[in-house]
Amino acid sequence: MWRAALIWVSLAWPVCADSLDDRLVRAFDGWAAGNGASGSIATVERQADGRAVQGSGGVVFRSPLLRELASVSKSVTAVCALKLVQGGRLRWSDRLPDLLGEAPDVTVAELVTHSSGIAPDATQIVMGFWLDQDIPLFGHYADKVLEVVNARQQQQGVPGTYLYNNENYALLGLVIEAVSEQSFLEVCWPALDLTQDIWPSDRTMAMQPWGGLKANPLAYVDFLVRHYGPDSTIGRDPFALPHVEMGGGAYYGLGMVFREFGDSYNFWHFGALCFPDRLNVGSYAVLWEGRVGVLALYDACVDWDSMFALDAALTGAVYGGGQ
Repeated sequence: MWRAALIWVSLAWPVCADSLDDRLVRAFDGWAAGNGASGSIATVERQADGRAVQGSGGVVFRSPLLRELASVSKSVTAVCALKLVQGGRLRWSDRLPDLLGEAPDVTVAELVTHSSGIAPDATQIVMGFWLDQDIPLFGHYADKVLEVVNARQQQQGVPGTYLYNNENYALLGLVIEAVSEQSFLEVCWPALDLTQDIWPSDRTMAMQPWGGLKANPLAYVDFLVRHYGPDSTIGRDPFALPHVEMGGGAYYGLGMVFREFGDSYNFWHFGALCFPDRLNVGSYAVLWEGRVGVLALYDACVDWDSMFALDAALTGAVYGGGQ
């Protein structure tokens, strides 16, 4: 039985005259029109011989090609941490006070899976003040997040239990810098072989490790396949890496939600930056079974029902043949 990323229906890979890329573009275009949005979509399809073939992309923004990834940025931070672990410079079991000095006594694994118990998420209040900050390219405000976290008399989450909080990835960014003795940008881009097609955003740069990157959609789907596809460390077995149960068969792993799917896995993540009259954007990255990957970026702030509708529309294009 085939199971989609977020919906519970039995599906099979269709055989259709039109291309999968065309169907995904139409599905996204229809969803965007129904939500008063414009945007772009990038697709990648793994062929039977193992080649990853990118689609031509969908609706084009009128403004520059690189668009906000929002919380999809967390995947870059998580994979960078993995590279440091693989290189012996970091362990998932390392505790924050040993790395950062004054900090909550939680592990790196708990940060990357949002299971540290650190809460509430103060970034949801302060990010509006941190938008459009004129700071150096190698800078961000993760140190300010640590100050806020340390100022709490008591954390309000339950250690070991999933609770999504941007503060976890802000602190993970500081951990990456502490063990590498370089800035987040300086260590992660060479480690992940990234270019300026994925880059700190001039608008959200202060939030780099948890939501401040922008990307060319085609560059990001390439990143997605390389680091979450079936030939990657994460894609081969995400259960061998830090993960926490979310319920309903879904888990939060390294910067992505994932679910077992037949003999493979689906990975996905939504992002949103909602600052009325200033910046309203969303993102959705998904990789089905290591075979089809999509990044959808759009210039609207939508509710969860609309996000799930986007997933359903794209899933229908992949498994059901679309309209």
